[in-house]
Amino acid sequence: MNPSRYRSWLLLLFYSSLFSLPLSINWVSSQLHFGMMLVSEPLMVLTVGALGLGLLLGWVARPDALLRLDKLIGLHFATLLVATAFSTDPLVSAKFVITLLLYVTFGYGVPRVLGLKKNEWLLSLSALMLGTGLLVGYVLVRQALTGISYQLSYTIANPFLHHGHTNLTVMLEPLILVLNLVLLYHPLAQRFRIRFLTTAVLTGVLMVVAFSYSRASYASLLVQATLLLVTAGWTVGRRLLLPWGVAGLLILTAWQLVEGAHPDAAKASEPELMHELKSVGDFSPANESNAERKSRWMFSLELFQQSPVVGVGPGTFPDRYLEFVRRSPDHPTYTTTLRRMNAHNLYLSWLVESGALGLATGLLLLGTVLWQHARWVLSGPFSPERVGFTVYFLFFLLHSLTQDFWQEPRVMVVFWLAVGLHRFCERPVALAPRPVAA
Repeated sequence: MNPSRYRSWLLLLFYSSLFSLPLSINWVSSQLHFGMMLVSEPLMVLTVGALGLGLLLGWVARPDALLRLDKLIGLHFATLLVATAFSTDPLVSAKFVITLLLYVTFGYGVPRVLGLKKNEWLLSLSALMLGTGLLVGYVLVRQALTGISYQLSYTIANPFLHHGHTNLTVMLEPLILVLNLVLLYHPLAQRFRIRFLTTAVLTGVLMVVAFSYSRASYASLLVQATLLLVTAGWTVGRRLLLPWGVAGLLILTAWQLVEGAHPDAAKASEPELMHELKSVGDFSPANESNAERKSRWMFSLELFQQSPVVGVGPGTFPDRYLEFVRRSPDHPTYTTTLRRMNAHNLYLSWLVESGALGLATGLLLLGTVLWQHARWVLSGPFSPERVGFTVYFLFFLLHSLTQDFWQEPRVMVVFWLAVGLHRFCERPVALAPRPVAA
């Protein structure tokens, strides 16, 4: 096999997987559970398998040396394997770790080994954005035809993994950040026509978020907007105020039009927008979503004490929590109590499932990413790339306080892609030759 041709086929597989990733939704048949996830995950497996075969047969060149980040990823997974060996359910933990390894190998390993060039990175991001754009279009059409329903956001986003529970909007947050960066910095976006089109696309994406009635999504996007304004500075950041204002007016107008066209679509049991906004910080039983999060956080700390060093086993928290609830008749039962979900906090998930060792290696891994980014930011002017990565990484760390994205393919693949793209962007600075002394 010609190595160049094999690499081209491998890249095609990679682009196809990225395109299908946002479309991993249950939108064809809820009875048959047939959706793009049946294409997305097998394509990832096929891509990673083809990469391994190419390395084994010499059709793909091996990296010259391991980076520090490569070693830390290996250390974290070694810790997860140790936790799996002592797990209360080794089979569940083994499948969980293999799934995580697939996401990391696909999102970080494939670009790392292939050494993607600038045009290949652009094609990768374009494939991902195109799939996300089709998802946004589908949701908007569905809302226009059937009326606004907050449950649609969760139904469409529900992955086929049993432990999955993700709102649709978390898949749109990176796209919103990219569109904001385009409005801020791209030279073409300063032209009226391009700025108008970009604002229209941003409005459509934000409309999906607004129609989700998700308190967490409203809060997380508010955090993203604040980080973006602070990082970019007021002189540059104020360019976003007009597009955001226009988008807000269009969303409110569309909201009234859709509700007017479908007056019976909204059920009395569905939340009111203003109530959702006012109850973001409410952790009382009146706010079931937040109260359930608090309950899982408290149980995580109790469960950690049973096995503080290596944890109870990767991926076992959902079943342990359900056992706890079912044998505690006095435990409050909310809408999501009996759903098989994670601890809704990445750091607590590491602590309880892989112990202090898992938390330490996880924080070391994320800390290294942040350290490399800080070193890159301080080495030159605050360029658009530096602003974008600063907001993205800080936003991911903060959002992980209320959600565990480590097991969500449509979030984690994007995260590992961002880590690889960050390395690509900082390489010219890191590898620039030193000036020769006269």
